[in-house]
Amino acid sequence: MKDVLSILQEHLVLLVAAFALMIYLLRQIWLRDKAPIKAKTGAETSATEKKLFAVDPVSEDFKWDETEPLKSYPFKDKEYKLTMGIRTIDVSEWLLIENTYADRIKEKVKITTNTHPGYDQNKDLEKSTVFTSPEGEASVREFYDIVVTYMCDKYPMCFVKADGQVENLITGEFIPESSAGVENPKDLLKYLIRTIEEDFIILLKDPTKKSEPYGDEYYFKAGVFAFAAGFDPIEKFDQPLTMIHGPIPGYESKLKLSMNRFFDRLKPGEFVSRSNFSVQTHNKFYVDDGNKGYHLTEEELNKPIPFEDLDFEKQVHYRSERQVLIKLPKTKATVFTIRTYLHPMSEFKGDMEAALRLRGSLDKFPDELARYKNITQPRPAVMRYIDELQL
Repeated sequence: MKDVLSILQEHLVLLVAAFALMIYLLRQIWLRDKAPIKAKTGAETSATEKKLFAVDPVSEDFKWDETEPLKSYPFKDKEYKLTMGIRTIDVSEWLLIENTYADRIKEKVKITTNTHPGYDQNKDLEKSTVFTSPEGEASVREFYDIVVTYMCDKYPMCFVKADGQVENLITGEFIPESSAGVENPKDLLKYLIRTIEEDFIILLKDPTKKSEPYGDEYYFKAGVFAFAAGFDPIEKFDQPLTMIHGPIPGYESKLKLSMNRFFDRLKPGEFVSRSNFSVQTHNKFYVDDGNKGYHLTEEELNKPIPFEDLDFEKQVHYRSERQVLIKLPKTKATVFTIRTYLHPMSEFKGDMEAALRLRGSLDKFPDELARYKNITQPRPAVMRYIDELQL
């Protein structure tokens, strides 16, 4: 009997000890959860953000003027379907320098300073292409610092830091290394125009618009849209995503929900790309009164341009936008960077596989979208041109 009692007493002691240990551990967990969270220091935050955009330098033998542009050919030889068509890319694929860099920068500068000879001098193109707002200022500064650091890190043979300035060895221009000493955020946009070939659109949530239609969406609050294709960017400024994409047939029913969800879920450090394409009968980068068909009458849209009236060596051009979406870590703005590729149709002579894919895509393009992109007018002639390339 004593042995049984001893065993019971030992078990009881163990149970009490285990219970006491459990109480202690639960109390420690409770105290940990109740303790205030230590905020990151500025240095810790900066280091975290820097990692998100950290990029290795290109090869030492990189020569910008010998770097051929990407083949931005997102078309397929089948019926076009309206989708987001996104894919994840590496940080190193974000902002690019190709052999078009110097010419494109000059083009952007002339457009955004009202000095381009190809446009009506009475039209204020700067007002239509360069945008900022009080709500967007912090994001402009954050984006500027990220871009300058990225370009210096990736292309050290093109950008050199010295005494708080960055020298662009391609253009010979100097820009501030940091946004901190620049009072006017619009000046930062102008520096970026002279630094990267890409346009960029900064979008933010706007709590003051909650009660408005689409008030919970992201709004266009700042950016540069020098290479707009078929609309005046000022009409899109301070508008929500749905209104920005409003003219696109099927956007409301097919893309709106997935687009808004994507914007809400995009995280800092993710780089997501999508591309589009079209055909135009001129070589202009900024087009606010053409390239889209919603301003034309049905009769005009259905009247094809005669093949004989088009010059495929100099006049008819293939156009594509390579868009990359990122999320800024501090301000949580979503940024579209938009790289425009534009080349004469004659360049397809050296790539018949791509030319035939383009022909098939144009042939199967839905009429409503073809009218929106103003493809209906040149389409028959472009298809004939590709057919004759095979002869």
